Amino acid sequence: MKSIKYVLLGLSVSLAACQSANKTDDQTVDSVAHVSAVTQIPNEKFLVVAGRSVGEISIGEDMEQVGKKLGRPNAGDAAMGKAWGIWYSNDSTAKHPNEIAVYSSYRDTSMRIKDVKQIRITSHQFKTKDGLSTGTTLEETKLKFPGIEKLSAYLNEDKDTVTVYDAKKEGIGFEFLKGKSISLTVHQANIPVNGTYLTLHPEWKLVE
Repeated sequence: MKSIKYVLLGLSVSLAACQSANKTDDQTVDSVAHVSAVTQIPNEKFLVVAGRSVGEISIGEDMEQVGKKLGRPNAGDAAMGKAWGIWYSNDSTAKHPNEIAVYSSYRDTSMRIKDVKQIRITSHQFKTKDGLSTGTTLEETKLKFPGIEKLSAYLNEDKDTVTVYDAKKEGIGFEFLKGKSISLTVHQANIPVNGTYLTLHPEWKLVE
């Protein structure tokens, strides 16, 4: 009788061990899948590289080449050889359609070629290689760019406060609204994101 009890006890222990092992294996698989999903590098057409590029547009690129890729801009502003060109998404039903804005100026004193100085995007499709995109919180952004600093705050056309932050050393700036980023701006490294002659949103009111 005792031997039967020992056998049953041994089977129970073995079964519990198997279940624990299976649970651990399942957790491991889930963890690996989660890490893979988070670290998956986005398509190059939507890859954001701080200080370098957004998708197929690069810092320092000739604006004639940008025009060939994006076509004629939907809006913009220009003065003193410097300009913003803005291209809107095809979603005409949205109050604020996604956009890509390119800031350019003359490359040198010959004033023959204008090249890209900044690229700003609002679509969450564009991501850094570690998954950072619009819609992330300031805390999440600081984990990726710990040197980020607050530059200014504005009231937008809806009277909401938009706060501008910049990781100047890396070459990427952010705008935050109601705790979430609404844009990413790639610029030349070690040059502040607000170091431009023109303001992209002249209708915004500076509050600090």
